[in-house]
Amino acid sequence: MEDFWDKAKETGKDLADRAADKLGELRTAASIKVDEWSEKAEAMAAEDKAEAAEKMAETEAAKAKVAAHTGGALGYLTDKARELAGDVQEETAEVYEKSKDFWEKAKDYASEKMDDVKDRFSDEKDEVKEA
Repeated sequence: MEDFWDKAKETGKDLADRAADKLGELRTAASIKVDEWSEKAEAMAAEDKAEAAEKMAETEAAKAKVAAHTGGALGYLTDKARELAGDVQEETAEVYEKSKDFWEKAKDYASEKMDDVKDRFSDEKDEVKEA
């Protein structure tokens, strides 16, 4: 019976040693993964921080531009609205010219077709009169 207990002790010790080795391996692997994730998180945070700083600089520049405008914020917005309205008027004029050109071509085409139809029917009337 004593032999049995000695074997059980040895087996238990072997299992405990293997479990300790496996635990060490798992800790090492987990540590490596955590380090990788930390590096990635730090890189992403640095990227986001840089982007936020860039956006903040743009915002500050826009704020300074508005503040420096002679009419203040309302004057700045009014000038921007006028600028946009001018752009819309220019584009509208271009579209109008293109549509005008289209309708002129359409009228010419329709006129030609009407002339063709008239000529066709007048030729048939001449043939009927001759018969």
